[in-house]
Amino acid sequence: MTTFEIRSPDGTMSRTGTAIGARSITGLSPGEPGVLRFEVVADGPVTLQWTWPTGSAVTLWRASQGARRELPTDWGSRRRIRSVRSAPVGSLVDDQDRNLLTVALSAGVRGCEFAIGVNEETAEQLIELVADDIETTRFVLRIDLRDVHFAEALRGVTADWTAELGDRIAAVPEIARRPMYSTWYSDHQHVTAEAVEHHARASAAYGCEAIIVDDGWQTDSTARGYAFCGDWEPTSGKFPDMTEHVRRVHELGLRYVLWIAPPLIGVRSKAWERLKDRVLGFADGEVVAVLDPRYPEVREHLVECCVRPVRDWGVDGLKIDFIDSWAWDGPVPDAPGADCASIDEGVERLLQAVRDEVQRLRDDVLIEFRQDYVNPRLWQFGTFLRAGDCAMDPVENRVRTIDSRLLAGDRAVHSDMLMWHASATPETVAQQFIGALFSTVQVSMELEALPTSHDKVARFWLAFMREHLEVLQHGVLLPSRSDARYSQIKAVGAKTVIAAFTNPVVRLEDSDRSVILVNGGNEPRLLVEGAGSGPVDLVVSDCSGTEVYRRTTTPPSGLWAIDVPTAGVARIERN
Repeated sequence: MTTFEIRSPDGTMSRTGTAIGARSITGLSPGEPGVLRFEVVADGPVTLQWTWPTGSAVTLWRASQGARRELPTDWGSRRRIRSVRSAPVGSLVDDQDRNLLTVALSAGVRGCEFAIGVNEETAEQLIELVADDIETTRFVLRIDLRDVHFAEALRGVTADWTAELGDRIAAVPEIARRPMYSTWYSDHQHVTAEAVEHHARASAAYGCEAIIVDDGWQTDSTARGYAFCGDWEPTSGKFPDMTEHVRRVHELGLRYVLWIAPPLIGVRSKAWERLKDRVLGFADGEVVAVLDPRYPEVREHLVECCVRPVRDWGVDGLKIDFIDSWAWDGPVPDAPGADCASIDEGVERLLQAVRDEVQRLRDDVLIEFRQDYVNPRLWQFGTFLRAGDCAMDPVENRVRTIDSRLLAGDRAVHSDMLMWHASATPETVAQQFIGALFSTVQVSMELEALPTSHDKVARFWLAFMREHLEVLQHGVLLPSRSDARYSQIKAVGAKTVIAAFTNPVVRLEDSDRSVILVNGGNEPRLLVEGAGSGPVDLVVSDCSGTEVYRRTTTPPSGLWAIDVPTAGVARIERN
């Protein structure tokens, strides 16, 4: 066992950590004050453990946390991190959004146990990290004790991962940041070539630049099951001529992205007899199994299935789904004839082969992954990340897109597909877009059937997101109150955009000269603090972009109450 010392930036606090199983652990040269880095060298699993006092913490931010935003106990905080599930990072945050402690492991760690939680005996945080699948014999432990916004601490983590991975990171085509149409909620497995072309024509008029054809193209079954997965060939009944069909979509001006779920193989597929002895186990009764990527013949089959749509049918990208099925939690079977030491290694070799082959065919290929495939190791293979499924739930879409953005660096993050009921009010429709405001939006509605009021709202918000793309997607992201599922979200660039949800009090900085306020709450007013003592130009519009009023006014010295319709927008220009 070796030890290492952790000391606060002001030197008033220190703790000794232990590294069990490490050959050595060495402090690296100081970088930013308050950020500690330790290089760990090991030939096998390593357990890192220490405690740290964070008495004002209200939540532990994690890469995969869902709706739970608690401050966990040490005995209930352990999470298994894999290259295809979650990421090795956690941040303890106070009620002012300040970082108290952010811990991360370098991208060279494929798999680990990650635990940060309250120790009941000491009232301190107990940190225990077990790195047991490492790409080489070395990795880095990063500890950030800076008094900064927790989003800034997470940006430091993603900057380290970016530097570590370097040119192995897949380039993000600009179209990955443009609105896209998805067939999932609108069609589910009833999707046909005719329906896809109909949606492509309609969505192009709304500014969508790609269409994602989801599950259903490869099967005549509409039972939402996966017994036929594994061959990945278009069904002749729905897609009689895939190449010609893709060409027609291209003529409408849209890129074509095709859904595929490589891990899954159904007992009713043609490939089943050949590969049934190369599976990790069944995932859905005895109907669908998960292929074992440690075998070269499995990877060879799947590479061909993924490359064929790009090579033979002319599609522009793949929506690669269910890869978290390879975060296999059951017993791992023996694999005679396998050439990979772990499942994760096999997955990465597969994805690298797919990436190499499709990029050889076209350098701007689109690859979608879905939350929780947020590990930085997957940056090598995917070009954009979509929030996990949360149909018709703008709050969850807000939480999931922001969680994803905080770990994505400057990579493209998409919303879950937007949908709403035909009887929804215009404000309810607008809230769907506002929940996805700081991401690239995907839409999955029958657009040509929208009533006039819905049509006006959808067109306004798609245009708004396009007009302000630079700040919404590239600006400095500062979300507030992770423990409250983000009560406000601020993005700062050449202008400032603030969406207020459950907290209507908006505090402006002196540097916020051109400000857009979005009312994501349920009251028709916002309270602004710090607008200054000079005159400002104010323009307020409703949820469909229709101007309600404009004026030049001098804000009061305290809180400035602005009447802003629910799901409306206020634009403030300081003179």
